[in-house]
Amino acid sequence: MMPINWLMVFFMCLFCLIMLIILINSLILIFKMKDKKNFLDFLNKKWKWFW
Repeated sequence: MMPINWLMVFFMCLFCLIMLIILINSLILIFKMKDKKNFLDFLNKKWKWFW
């Protein structure tokens, strides 16, 4: 049971880290882009590609 539990914890941490990186990148993009319309179009394209 122990190795499986540690594996689950590891994957949870990895997932959280990836989500945090994506969030930070999104925030950086928001601050960089002045035009919100452009940003929203870009975000839509990015999310479509992501999923």
